[in-house]
Amino acid sequence: MGKKITNLLGKLNNWIQNLSAILLGVMTVLVLIQIFFRYILGKPLGETQELSIYAMVWVIMLGSTIAVRNKTHIAVNYFVELLPQNLTNIVNKICYLLTLAFFVILAHQGWALMIRAMLQNSPSTGIPVGYVVASIPFCAAISILYILEQMIGKKDKAK
Repeated sequence: MGKKITNLLGKLNNWIQNLSAILLGVMTVLVLIQIFFRYILGKPLGETQELSIYAMVWVIMLGSTIAVRNKTHIAVNYFVELLPQNLTNIVNKICYLLTLAFFVILAHQGWALMIRAMLQNSPSTGIPVGYVVASIPFCAAISILYILEQMIGKKDKAK
């Protein structure tokens, strides 16, 4: 059962990486279009700037989930590595629980913000801002899955 979940989360991570790459490409094209219209034609497009910012928000949030899965977020391990093994395990468990609590709060508050933001439309495109803010609870929920996978994986390795 654990291998199936790990494989499923691995596929989810690959999907997120591909989606991030696509959004990064879209963002790049939108910025190039904005540059062309602003500096060559002298008629800037507000829509391209707004959409590129929204794509950037989603790329950042999706990228943070990838970093959670790959454990590549910044960390200070120096002092933890000085501790004896049993204390290191306790500190790691506390860190996992605190991280999990953070993402649960982020998902809950992000959902509430998304609901409120659906009432507001962006100025240039008219897109509900809630679609941009939806990146917060969506990516927090994915990060929760990754943290739980890591916590369970630690327990399996300890046995």
